[in-house]
Amino acid sequence: MVDYKALGKNIRKYRIRAGLRQEDLAEKCDCSNSHIGQVENARTIPSLEMVLNIANALDVTVDQLLIASIDHAEVVFLREMEERIRKLPTATKIMACDELSNLLAIIERVHK
Repeated sequence: MVDYKALGKNIRKYRIRAGLRQEDLAEKCDCSNSHIGQVENARTIPSLEMVLNIANALDVTVDQLLIASIDHAEVVFLREMEERIRKLPTATKIMACDELSNLLAIIERVHK
């Protein structure tokens, strides 16, 4: 299970380390600065695509953003998934992220 507070704290940590304001990161991720603020404060759950965009904009891996919130087996799995997605052509990456996001939404509804 993802700890969204830890995710937000890690995003903030790496954003500050990169010398970026929320506005700068938002521009790099093609979203609003309020969305970045909401993600950093765990007031919204970012899509998988957004987490990938943030990681790329901060020049870190997704597991670096999630590391405090998941166990080692999940880190290994996420690294494998990230590598598989990274190898895809851009249009296919977008489609894969959209489909993963849809699947996660279904899973989250079932587990409520």
